[in-house]
Amino acid sequence: MDNDLDRILPLQTGGAKPPLYCVHAVSGSAYAYAGLARLLGADQPVYGFEAPGFDNDRIPVPSLSALAAEYTATLREFQPEAAYQLLGWSLGGVVIFEMAKRLVAAGAKVSSLILVDAGLPEVMDLPPEGDILRRYIRDMMGMSDQSPPGLEAIFNYWPEEVEPTVVFEAVEEAGILPEEIDADLLANQYAVFRAHLTAFYSVEVTGTYTGPAVHILAAESPAEDMRWDRVAPDLKEHTVPGTHHSIWTGDSLVTMSEIVRQSLSS
Repeated sequence: MDNDLDRILPLQTGGAKPPLYCVHAVSGSAYAYAGLARLLGADQPVYGFEAPGFDNDRIPVPSLSALAAEYTATLREFQPEAAYQLLGWSLGGVVIFEMAKRLVAAGAKVSSLILVDAGLPEVMDLPPEGDILRRYIRDMMGMSDQSPPGLEAIFNYWPEEVEPTVVFEAVEEAGILPEEIDADLLANQYAVFRAHLTAFYSVEVTGTYTGPAVHILAAESPAEDMRWDRVAPDLKEHTVPGTHHSIWTGDSLVTMSEIVRQSLSS
């Protein structure tokens, strides 16, 4: 299959600095990085990887290794000669870690590897469907540690292995999410979210990355789940106030942008 260059979205194209490439989190969308791109300044080009199946006709990919392989090949076709700068939030951090290893093994240079609040995966059973659906709806609302008002009351009616379409229709009817997020949209994007969660629960990071790396953690996230120093010995950690999602807003995002800027310049 030809590399899918349409998966690389321009978030900010101006500037002469080496581009920063950001890989999507579990949702599959690259637009979470739009605010960061603006804060990095007009002289810093930023591109985002969008997942197969997100707003396109491809089948979602339930393998982080397969995503990393595809994105690495696509990146090298998009920009053949470069010292690559990679950033990934959450699941995206796992993907860029694998990309960096592949790039270095192929003789390319990775000048910046920046993980943002990325959990280090372990192989384990997938949670019940109801738990996955709760996590998905919270993710759609930008909430990592709490449920939107009324969500738990809806789930009280159903068994753990509830049919997703039933949940999406009830959520739309209850008006829990913004009007533009209806049952059809929830159903379409759930396939990507579920495939990526399946991928995360079925992989264990192997090998090491010996180049310099940065990890930006949310103060309210469980640091014990994010011990990347075990596989990245040259790792610098920074902590910003907030939760897994709230670090992308307000003062925390400003602080994060400064850390990213310094990491890129160094």
